[in-house]
Amino acid sequence: MQRIVGFCRRHRLPLAGVLLAALWALVLAWAGFDLSARVDGQPVYQIVNDEYSQTLSLQGVSQAVPLRAGQTLYGVRLDLTTYGHAFATGTLHAQLRQADGTPVAQVAVPCIELLDNTFAPLIFDAPYTAAADETLQLVLTAGGFSDEEAGLPLGLWASEGVQTAAQGSGLDAALPLTGADGKPCNATAALQYVVDYSGRWSVVLSLVLGGLLFAAVVLGFVLLARRAAFWLVALVCGALLGGAFAVLTPPLVGPDEYTHLAASYEMASELLGQPLSNGEAENWALLVRPCDAPYFTAQSGDIGIFAYKTYLSGLGVTGCDPTPSVASGFTVGARVNASLYLGQTAGVALARAAGLGFHGMLLAGRLGNLLVYLALAALAAALCPRARRGLLACAALLPQTLQLAASFSADATVLGLVFSFTVLCLRLRLQPARRWQLALLVALALAIGPAKAIYLPVVLLLCLVPAAHLDPRGPQAAPLRLGRVSLRAGTLVKALALALAAAGWAALNLGAVLYATRDVDNVGLTRAAVAVAIAAAVLAFVYFQVRRRPLGRKVFFGVLIAGLCVAVPVALYRLTHMWGGLTPEQLVGSVQPNGDSIYTYSAGYICRNLPATVKLLLRSASAQGAAWLQGLLGTALGEPIVYPVAVSWVLGVALVLVLLAAALPQADTPLLPRRACAGGWAIVACVVGLTFFAALSWTPINYETIFGVQGRYWLPVLPLALVLLGNGRTFTAQRSVARPAALATVCLTSLVILQGAGLYAAWQMS
Repeated sequence: MQRIVGFCRRHRLPLAGVLLAALWALVLAWAGFDLSARVDGQPVYQIVNDEYSQTLSLQGVSQAVPLRAGQTLYGVRLDLTTYGHAFATGTLHAQLRQADGTPVAQVAVPCIELLDNTFAPLIFDAPYTAAADETLQLVLTAGGFSDEEAGLPLGLWASEGVQTAAQGSGLDAALPLTGADGKPCNATAALQYVVDYSGRWSVVLSLVLGGLLFAAVVLGFVLLARRAAFWLVALVCGALLGGAFAVLTPPLVGPDEYTHLAASYEMASELLGQPLSNGEAENWALLVRPCDAPYFTAQSGDIGIFAYKTYLSGLGVTGCDPTPSVASGFTVGARVNASLYLGQTAGVALARAAGLGFHGMLLAGRLGNLLVYLALAALAAALCPRARRGLLACAALLPQTLQLAASFSADATVLGLVFSFTVLCLRLRLQPARRWQLALLVALALAIGPAKAIYLPVVLLLCLVPAAHLDPRGPQAAPLRLGRVSLRAGTLVKALALALAAAGWAALNLGAVLYATRDVDNVGLTRAAVAVAIAAAVLAFVYFQVRRRPLGRKVFFGVLIAGLCVAVPVALYRLTHMWGGLTPEQLVGSVQPNGDSIYTYSAGYICRNLPATVKLLLRSASAQGAAWLQGLLGTALGEPIVYPVAVSWVLGVALVLVLLAAALPQADTPLLPRRACAGGWAIVACVVGLTFFAALSWTPINYETIFGVQGRYWLPVLPLALVLLGNGRTFTAQRSVARPAALATVCLTSLVILQGAGLYAAWQMS
């Protein structure tokens, strides 16, 4: 016994790996079996004849089956009767024959599966696609019965008189039924075409996802057990889990994916030197390839097992016409930040150059976006301070993070940029910057500025870095002297980075800001800003003169407080009474047929209606708070506004606990000073506040809750918030839990993918 215990102790990590691999294989096998039982073998049928009032013997009868050119028939559904008998033996045979008698498809169904007076699906061994308009014959026979059941009848429900194909079937032909003797029956069988069939496509989906998820969990355990660098864990596990998300998310179901696809497609056309639009005659419509045209419809794609079937079966399609020639529902020339679409554009361009079909192009674009994100996430994990690398890895491997990265969303690049900038600022608080780090810091600030308007406050993390650490000459270098003023070179680096970020932000977002402030008294605010600036300069000058005299300082601060007590109420009154607001007639006449007002919240409307705005936000927090948390973690998949596909709340709770565990500091973890911590929370609050302000700008004023806020918008500042949350000694870890937390995140993300596959595939099953 002691030998066994000793052996287990010496080899505990390999044994734990084997146990984890076996357990995970069982989980994947069960998930695949469960999915197959729910979605396999499901037909999609189309009614061809729904008139039936008599029963005929089906032995040897032949039913006409007309097809259009290009129409695929997977089988038929016939209303059969056993005349109250449950057959234990026998087989029903159906054979589809061309006009010359050549069989093209067939099926055999055991009679024990037939139910009395019930439509029975007869699925052919292989689907048949008509090359041209033609009429085939479906020949029915039955045999193999025992002596006791050989004489029992088996019937087929049919109409009295020959029927034509039902309206809406796309067919315009008679449907005669012929007897075994070749004579017309003057009838038509109750007939439905099986126009689609789920078959065993869940097996293909399970094998692809299962292989990627098994590799992610096992390799994640091996890397973490061998104490590999966290950037390598994020890179390897992120690639496998992101690849699974690229397959899991059905086409055009990622967050706002159709708009991001159109932007990437346009830039790919420019890169390939292909035409973008037909010009003004087509309202500058984006040109797409003929094979892509059916999918450029400015709406989310379908979900369900048939969407997966179309997606997976279309990945191998090649030989598409490479020239864009069909006008789509999108216009060219939209103002976007091209740097956020580098991966997507490269993937789309390569796929189009190779002649891949739409679904292959979609997967290539998703994987290109994933590669860009993984490069930035690995950079962030490498730059991160040692004590926080596990936390960053957990945030980088969250379901929502990888779901965005494995779609066409531009948010993936934004995530990587903000993650890298945040951890670089935290690192430079602790140690002086090297020159390449300074260059990277300025480049990241320049990239974040125009990336997305609400993330500009993140650049203010520069203010938390000591200026001495940003001096390219070294932390011991003397300050620069400009006359009587001394200034550190690091302060100039901060000013440069902030100026570049602000300039980039204004270049892309100034128009949106002007729209949001369209009803604000800009002249009055400009005058007030000038007055405040002059007052601040005067106060600074006075304070500089009296700062060394105690009595003078007391008088100064007393006058300042008294002035604020007067200025703040006056400013608040002026803000809440700008421009008078909307008249009752305008409010009544603004309601559209869909019930939405044409007026949305704006800066001026918010100032004039502060109580109503606060009520709106409070109602939204209570009604949508859970959805915001799901969107932050990624337990709500796809585009939640269109498809409410949410996994178990147990996974969400587990992810929250893992993130909190990863945020726990150790006794030797360097903590941020109080001022730096307060500044970090102020930055997080600014990002959240700007999110709500942006959402208010497209929320109609008659809504009861805010429209468009999603938790994923706060994902870029999640690592910063977790660092600030763990900035204390109230709760500490005796030893690092970063590696177990990272492995738990990989496992939980895999479980989200597994359950998401079941939810997606079984959605509105016919």
